[in-house]
Parts: sequence; C-alpha cells; structure tokens
Amino acid sequence: MVCLVSSAGVRLKTDAPFNAEGDLSYRRVPGTATAADLTYDDTHYDHAGVDADMNCIFPIDRLRELAAEGRIGGILETHFSFGFTTKLKQLHDETLPQLVKEIEAVRPDIVLLTGG
Repeated sequence: MVCLVSSAGVRLKTDAPFNAEGDLSYRRVPGTATAADLTYDDTHYDHAGVDADMNCIFPIDRLRELAAEGRIGGILETHFSFGFTTKLKQLHDETLPQLVKEIEAVRPDIVLLTGG
C-alpha cells in the first residue's frame, strides 16, 4: 500500500490554509480524496502545471488508477502534506519526527515523496 507525502502545501479545500510564507505544520489527506478535492498553498514556483492537474504534485488519482489496474496493491486511507518553510532545523527536529510517527502508524509498504 502506498502513502503519499508532499512538501507542496497540498490540503483539502476544506482544511485550514498553510501559511505560504512559512509553515511548520502538516495536514492529513484522506485516501478517498480526489485531485478535485485538493488545493495548495505555495507561492515559490510556477503553478501552471499544478493548476492544470493537481496530480503532478500529489498524484492521488494516478495512484488510484494504478491500483484499479492491479499494478500496485492500493493506496492507504491517510496521506500527508506539509508546507513551505525556511526553518529547516525546526522542521527536522519538530515537525518531521511527528510526521514519521503518523506515517509509521498507517503502516505503508511504500512512501511516495513529492514536492512542489
């Protein structure tokens, strides 16, 4: 089973936005979400590709298609995304250990890391 983890500030449209100028938090994305349910909060790269297809930074629909074809075993019920920050030591020391615990709890076979 695959777990998506993104550093592109992806979230459900109904979740609180990431602070695009610096955010050490992360969001959970349910495995039932589709790209149409998602948005992103990032201002640090060209968004043309993402605006055309959210799957280029958070390929949840593509993974679901691969699972339906039997090419992968499936996707997990929970995925994760964190926002932009320049506070890399804090991210490493505080946010990532919490995130790793949550990822370990969902017991993925594979973690697919994506960025913005």
